Amino acid sequence: MADLRPIHYLGNKSQFLAAIEAVVDDVARPSAAACDLFAGTAVVTRRLARTRPVVSADVQAYSPILARALTRPRVFSAPQIAQILGLAREWLASVTSGMSGLLELEERALSDPDPGHLAQLIEHGSLAVNELAPFEDAKAAARTRLDRRRATLTWYYGGVYFSYRQALELDALRNALRVHGGDRRDDTAVAALLGVASDTVSTVGNHFAQPIQPWRADGAVKRNWVTAVIRSRRIQVFDRYPTWLSRYAVLPPTAHPCRAQQTDHQRTLTSLGREVGVVYADPPYTRDHYSRFYHVLETIAVDDDPGVTWNAGKPGRGLYRLDRHQSPFSIKSQVRPAFRELFGRVKGLGIPLVLSYSPMSGGTRARPRTRLLSIDELTRMAREYFGDVRLLEIADAAHSRFNRVELNAAVDGTAEILLVAGN
Repeated sequence: MADLRPIHYLGNKSQFLAAIEAVVDDVARPSAAACDLFAGTAVVTRRLARTRPVVSADVQAYSPILARALTRPRVFSAPQIAQILGLAREWLASVTSGMSGLLELEERALSDPDPGHLAQLIEHGSLAVNELAPFEDAKAAARTRLDRRRATLTWYYGGVYFSYRQALELDALRNALRVHGGDRRDDTAVAALLGVASDTVSTVGNHFAQPIQPWRADGAVKRNWVTAVIRSRRIQVFDRYPTWLSRYAVLPPTAHPCRAQQTDHQRTLTSLGREVGVVYADPPYTRDHYSRFYHVLETIAVDDDPGVTWNAGKPGRGLYRLDRHQSPFSIKSQVRPAFRELFGRVKGLGIPLVLSYSPMSGGTRARPRTRLLSIDELTRMAREYFGDVRLLEIADAAHSRFNRVELNAAVDGTAEILLVAGN
């Protein structure tokens, strides 16, 4: 069965799917459902649904959308795709004149050998931020003509994470899906839009933690970002969208059903029924909250007006949503209680736990410790709750070969560790 990586994602498990599936199948009853507890991109959900029903849960709204699209993808006909694109172009034509000043400014910046003008757009482009930018008049003119609720991505993220043209086209597709889908937007259609946004964002790593930092400390423009940003901003959204729809169209539905839900791990574990026979968990392990990296995708999924979080009296550079989730697993003072609660709840269910842990070697001068918990501390903690705790290192992702890991052994920074715990 084909696999699909639906968005660019930190800690993506695509290369470890066969190994995760093998361990889950080894410890769970053959007919039991699995719970994918921190589902993220839902690639593990799709793989596990080959052989058993899956409860796919994540606190972020984009995750259940991806889970439903990956397990029960909808196939859009050519006329349906043409209708969506026609509705999008119709909306785009109705707002383009109000953005003409910024669009012209942007096109000159993308063609200018001097990257300083493009750097200004990245640094000051958001319509949501009022400041003394060199092109504030063009921004003010656009504000008077755009409906912030309908042009949300343009209003907040145009110029910063996307070109203005790309943001407008993403908004055009958002509006088209509202019209085409009625009260409930189709999950596959939204998942394809998430894929386009992930492809077109012009940042390092294709995520949304921070815009490109275009300036050096001395005020000169850096040069290492220019080529990649221009290439990203030349991607045509309306061309890329049918490509993503076609990627879902060729995915066969999974053999077993998936119940996808937007819930945190506590509520999910409390609500699990007796049909669930194993929990697979891939929580975060660092101080970096995952919601920082995907807040724009969350806005597309929720389809709301996200607002902007302010820091020290001014909007943060990341333009984060006001309700951005803060995981206890990424907070130093809360991570140990969070894992103890996780272990205790799964222990109470009387079913095995398969926990992913991705070691990271080295670190940086600013952040020498890349994990809030080491694998040996995590293992000791798990043994307080479970009678049988094993560590498996996925030594060869291509062939799903496992090695038993000793706690005092050095762990390759690129390896994946599975902690398998049972009663």
